[in-house]
Formats: sequence, C-alpha cells, structure tokens
Amino acid sequence: MPVRLIVALAMAAAAFWATPAQAAKCPPPPNVTGQTYEQAYETLHNHFGYGVVTVPDPVPPGTSFVSSAETLSCIEFKITGVRVYLEGQVPDLTGMTLTAATAEAEKAGFGVTTGQPEATGEWKVSEQTPAPGGRLAYGQAVSLLLDGSTEVPYLIGRTVEEARQTAADRGLTLRGADDARDDQIVEDQSPPGGGELTIGDAIDVVLSDVSLVSPPVSPPVSPSASPDDSPSPSPPESPQPEESPEESPEAAPTAALSGEETGSDFGVPPGLALVVVAAALLGLAGWKARGGRRAPDRDHDRRREVRLVSRADPSPNVRIHESRGPRPAVRLHVVPDPGRQEIREGLS
Repeated sequence: MPVRLIVALAMAAAAFWATPAQAAKCPPPPNVTGQTYEQAYETLHNHFGYGVVTVPDPVPPGTSFVSSAETLSCIEFKITGVRVYLEGQVPDLTGMTLTAATAEAEKAGFGVTTGQPEATGEWKVSEQTPAPGGRLAYGQAVSLLLDGSTEVPYLIGRTVEEARQTAADRGLTLRGADDARDDQIVEDQSPPGGGELTIGDAIDVVLSDVSLVSPPVSPPVSPSASPDDSPSPSPPESPQPEESPEESPEAAPTAALSGEETGSDFGVPPGLALVVVAAALLGLAGWKARGGRRAPDRDHDRRREVRLVSRADPSPNVRIHESRGPRPAVRLHVVPDPGRQEIREGLS
C-alpha cells in the first residue's frame, strides 16, 4: 500500500514539472500588432528569420494590418514560425444598392449582413458598421442598414415603353400595363408622381390609346395682299374757313399727299390734286381775311384803341410739288409761321 502511494506521488510531481518546462520552450513572437503586413513581414522574416503564415492566406489586395500574432513553432526556445492574423479597412458602401455593396465588400475580403429580410437587391445602404475606413478582420461581415424608399416618377403623358423604363430606373414596376402596347399613353397613375414607394412596389396606371398632348396646330396662313389691293387713303382735309385763330391756338395741320413725306406713294391723280390744292388755298385766304378784318364798330360813343398782340400767325406757307416718278403725285406742305405779331382794334 505505501509503495503504490509513493509511485503515484512521483508521477504527479513529474507531470507538474514537465508542463511548465514544455510551455517555456516556445516564447511569444515580437509585438507587431497594428503594423501593416509589409512592416510586420520585414520585422519577422527579414530581421529575425521567422517563417510567416497569414490568416487569411493569401493576403487580400490592398493595405492589411496585423490584428494579432502567435508563435507557430520553435526549437529549443528558438522561434521558427509565426502565425499572423490580418485585418483590413472597410470600404465605403453607403449609397450603393445591396447588390453592389455585397460585391464591393467581397472584393475587399469581407461579407455583409442586414437585419432586413424583406430587402431586395435594389435597396440602398444608408448606414454601415464599421464606418468607412474602419478596420475589420478579414472574413467577418459588415453590418448594413438599408433604405428601400424611392420617389414615384411622373408617368402621365408618357408611352408605356417610356413609363416602364422610368419606373425601372427607380426600382418600381407598372401594374395594369401587362397586355398594353408600347405606344399606348399613360392617362393616370396611382400614387401620383412625387410621392414615395418602397423599391419593388408597383405603380397603378390607366392607359389611353390617344396621347393627352395634342400636336400643335399651325394657324391658317392667309395669302398676302398685294400692294395694289390696299385701299388708297383719302386726301387730308383742308383747314375749315370758319375756324379763327382766337378759337384754336394750335398750329394749322400739315397735310401730306405724296410718298415723299409719308414714306408711301398714294398715286393721287394730278387733276384731283390741283382741285384739292386750289380749294385749300381759297379756304386759307378766306380764313386769313376773316381773322385780320373785323366788322366796323357802330358804337361811336365808345373810344377806340389799338393793341399789339404777340401771336403766332397761322397763315400757312404752302408749297406744291409735282412728282416726276412713274406714278404722278402732288405734295402739299403747309407750314405755320410762328414769328408774326397781330395788331388788333378794339373798344375801351
């Protein structure tokens, strides 16, 4: 009995002393945590001569950083190999669709995860963890928060073909246009343009065979009237003989009968023009006679007086010209003389 106890104690002591000694044979590697893979490899392999094994293997493209390292093997307290765990920078995935974000993350050596099972590949990334530029061990997943809302486009007035393409650009489909022709027109839609839907939803449309926007109708063009068809303007009226200078202080009107004054040729016959000019001259002569002479004063008991009144003389300066062109015309130019003074008689 004592012999068996002694043997058991001896075996326990041997095991106790052997375990620390075995562990002490492989010391930890130099601290390279936080260094880039290139810096860690320079330290471990080129400086100390250790073999380097990476996780993952091979090293992903881009810049990788050492998250931790451990001794892989050693001989008599001398390290022969080191295992290095790598991590990388997370790319910016915000604003991408779920499909594009998944491809970009896998290219960088990561996976993606989302807590929205109803999301489709067209939903967009609104937030991500870790944030863009943060570090994550290769093979782990980036947590994504997705937004599936999209603005409803305006489809009224578009053809079915255009409406389908416009809705598809927003991740939406059309309901009610399965058997429609591509040239049919969208007459109404629900919800209206400018609202919001979730990507993958459908827009209800009502179709019409006729476009709501009618083509512009050109106004009828009437044939242009020839110059000969336009009516000739009547000759200007001559001043009325009964009008006196006291009743109207305005200057006598100027009449123009030819194209040289008005910019157009009226084509007045010479005979008619002479008659008009003669009538105008007679009227002006009578007007001047009545304005310059007054009836004799029959009141002998009242004293006469003479006054000098400054007033423009409306007596016209008449110039008659005859056109020598192919179409005969006469020009009557009447110009008042503003520099005259009038002597008037009166009773005091």
